[in-house]
Amino acid sequence: MMQIKRLEIAGFGKFQQQQFEFGDGLQVIYGLNESGKSTMRAFILGMLFGFPSRRHPLERHEPQGTNQYGGSMELVVDETTYRLTRLGDQPATLVNVQTQAAQPLALLDKWLAPYDRDQYLRLFTFNQAELTALKTMRASDLNVQLQQVGLVGSAPWRETATTLRTDAEALYKPRGRKPRLNQALQHYRMLTEQVKAAKQRYPEYETLQNRLLDLQAQRTSTQRDLTKLDHEQQQLANLRNQWPVYQQLQQLQATNMTTLTTATRTRYQQLSQQRTELQHALASARQQLSQQPVDTQSQGLVGFYVQHQDQFDQLEAQLPTLQQTLGQYQTLTQQGSAAKADFQAQSNAHPELLGCLSPHKQAAIETLKATLAATANTRRQHPAPNSPSLDWRLIGGAIGIVAGLLLPLGGFKWILMLAGVALLGWFGMTRSQGKPVQATDHLSDQLVAAGLAPNLTASEALQQLELVAALQRAQAAVTTADQALATQATKLWQLIQPYQFAAGWIPVDQDHLTTSVTRIAQFYDQVHQVMQQQTMSGPDFAFVQRQVQQLTQQVRDLTEQLQALATTNGLADVDALTQAVSDAEKQTANATSRQQLQQQLSSAELSALKQYTSLEALQAVLAERRQQRTQTAQQLTQLATDIATAQAQLQELTADGQYATLRQQQADLQTEITVMARQWLTRQLGANWIDTALQALTQQQLPTVLAAATTIFAQLTAQRYNKIDLDGDEMVVKTATTQFMVVELSTATKEQLYLALRLALINHLGQAAQLPLMIDDGLVNFDEQRKQAAWQVLAAVAQHHQVLYFTNETAALTQLKTATVQQLT
Repeated sequence: MMQIKRLEIAGFGKFQQQQFEFGDGLQVIYGLNESGKSTMRAFILGMLFGFPSRRHPLERHEPQGTNQYGGSMELVVDETTYRLTRLGDQPATLVNVQTQAAQPLALLDKWLAPYDRDQYLRLFTFNQAELTALKTMRASDLNVQLQQVGLVGSAPWRETATTLRTDAEALYKPRGRKPRLNQALQHYRMLTEQVKAAKQRYPEYETLQNRLLDLQAQRTSTQRDLTKLDHEQQQLANLRNQWPVYQQLQQLQATNMTTLTTATRTRYQQLSQQRTELQHALASARQQLSQQPVDTQSQGLVGFYVQHQDQFDQLEAQLPTLQQTLGQYQTLTQQGSAAKADFQAQSNAHPELLGCLSPHKQAAIETLKATLAATANTRRQHPAPNSPSLDWRLIGGAIGIVAGLLLPLGGFKWILMLAGVALLGWFGMTRSQGKPVQATDHLSDQLVAAGLAPNLTASEALQQLELVAALQRAQAAVTTADQALATQATKLWQLIQPYQFAAGWIPVDQDHLTTSVTRIAQFYDQVHQVMQQQTMSGPDFAFVQRQVQQLTQQVRDLTEQLQALATTNGLADVDALTQAVSDAEKQTANATSRQQLQQQLSSAELSALKQYTSLEALQAVLAERRQQRTQTAQQLTQLATDIATAQAQLQELTADGQYATLRQQQADLQTEITVMARQWLTRQLGANWIDTALQALTQQQLPTVLAAATTIFAQLTAQRYNKIDLDGDEMVVKTATTQFMVVELSTATKEQLYLALRLALINHLGQAAQLPLMIDDGLVNFDEQRKQAAWQVLAAVAQHHQVLYFTNETAALTQLKTATVQQLT
């Protein structure tokens, strides 16, 4: 037996975030018009059989004030509570409330079987509109409806019979003109007359017919390819939708598996818990120790030291290294000062050479050095002569002048003197334009480029270059000393920097390293002195101090045990062991997650997804299939066009009266007529067989149903009518003295008859599935006496079926004493 226990409506029609509780038996849902009774009934139907699609917006009851749609329903089946949830477009879920285990949705179909939504509506639920429709229904229509409801599953067969009969009439009517078989027979008579006259164009027709057959074969093959591509495209789309689940599963499977045993994890938990407890005890002891000193100043110092004793102990072990590093820093400081003093002295002695230290001058200095070295080598290989060599111009000029002065040559002596003077002038000009002058000019340019005076001789230039080299060495010494000092300062600050946590007691500064080291040493001296004084001043302090030392040692021992456990398992340190234990716990949780994810993927989907390295690769294949599908659809369209063209050509040939064509058409039409005749006969016989079978089956069940309905109908009408019977195809109701046709009854009595038949059918057929019964304002036209009787009948039915009665009648609030009432606002 199925019962609705609870409704939680997230968003449906006017309901938003509302809950309703139901019990077993008769449940009354009271509310005025537009309070939501019909909406709740539609929500229950949607939860049981699924909500209508977006193509039917009025039936969906989309909420206006929220984006949420749907909700959940708690069902009690065989004393077990289940929660059914349908939210928006998400898949429906079914969960066992006691175990929180997910259940297959097929279980819901099993509970509802053998009824689908339409059959459930015909049997287990009705409203005032359905009852009111009876006043316009003929007796024969009522009989048909009762037969459909009385025989479970008969409606599809009756629809099939109607369809078969309609199809048969569409094929042939004795006096018809439009049915296909009638038209075919008429066409066959026309072809018979045309065959006698048509005798030409047979070869052309045969060729065109063969082409048409080929095109039709190609179309069939292309249609198969298109169907295959549609199927592949749908599969790929489903795989794309499942990719996030597959990717999450891959990530969980790729998680590094830890090799920690259960014993190792248990041992780690024990040691960690012991160490945590000891650390808490150590913190408490340190707090107590920090409160022991008498004076305020010592209390603050010792308190801070005790709270950070582990850090101070570790740093104090490095104090010798810190002192040694400081000494090296001070030595390098002195060396740097000496190098700077030497460089400053040389700079003061030769300020004119500072410009030569520029990096831009180094290339010119190197060039000058090369020139001076080459000049020195040339002079060694070709030494200069002691006296100038004699030139013919010098000798000839001297002879001409002497001869003009001493010999009595008359006017010719002036010519000789002028020639001598000309030769001497020529010799002088040649000597003044010689190579030594050019060499001197080139050296001056190089001296200026190097930053030296242009009038220096070679030896003076060499002396200046030696002074420049000395300045460069002094400058390099300063740079080297500064670099070494900076490196040592970095090392020293790395040792000092951990003390920044104690800046309130030990101010350290990167710009005053020596002072910082001095403050550190003074802090330790002061702390040790105060601790020694306090130990000597009272036994309590000494006891607590020993307790701190013992607890500290115990914590260290446990830490060493944890480190040993980490080393045994191939891990670097305790932090790595902690991470490994955490990873092992995560793996346990991931195993559950992997199992849940694997349930969402079938083996076929998982195997298919493994073929793709990424979502992009899957989407690329999907895009390729879509393109192939588009091309295949275009080919199919082209083939359809070609087939239509060929058929038009064949039709044209046929219209010309070709003999072979007409004979073929006659033969084809004869075959078609034979097929349609068989189809007509088959449909007629099938419809007749279904009608006969349904009539026989209905007559087997209907007497039992009518007997049960008679009892209920008599109760509803205060025993006025004591019999429901059949008079041929007509239904009649009888009193003690007379009988009435159904059409003769009043509207209310028809509704009471329909209610009695419905309840009788439920009692007769409901054993297969004891489902909730929903009645929406079904007793509006009943008078008070028959309404009371109807409520008593519903209360009796509620002993085997949960009954949800939706009404706006205020009497239901007080007169249904055994019912549970829900009031809607």
